[in-house]
Amino acid sequence: MPAKKIQALLLPLLLLALPVQTANKVGVITPTRTLALGRFVAAGGGTVVVSPAGVRSGNGAVVLLSGGTVSSAAFTLSESGTGESLAWTSIALPASATLTGSDGASMTLTNFTSTPSGSFAGSTLTVLSVGATLNVAANQRAGSYSGTFAVTVDYQ
Repeated sequence: MPAKKIQALLLPLLLLALPVQTANKVGVITPTRTLALGRFVAAGGGTVVVSPAGVRSGNGAVVLLSGGTVSSAAFTLSESGTGESLAWTSIALPASATLTGSDGASMTLTNFTSTPSGSFAGSTLTVLSVGATLNVAANQRAGSYSGTFAVTVDYQ
């Protein structure tokens, strides 16, 4: 079976964060960079991983190609209003997300990771970076794929 080229994967981000008002302060989460997995050839099944630092690696029969955009997703966390400063306390990432190609084919993102990750106390966190693993099937159709995923950040 001939190798198939898959174009740059740019993911528009959907951020689900309910604004909670504390002492006249509101947390604001702004997407500043999309998760992009670059170009690769799906010679067989495998994965493409982009770390929170934006470093890409391939596993299995996936061959990474130069060109195309590679980046982790990034969000800026800020606050607006008056009163005491907010403390960002925890980050929740999805278990998976589906990417869909223009012809209806799909791939799944799993193993989401972030910097920082989990729970933290009283942080003045301002930037959150998110990476993930793309699972590529042995018979994956070539094309451009896109999708969304949700990130939740709590504060007090």
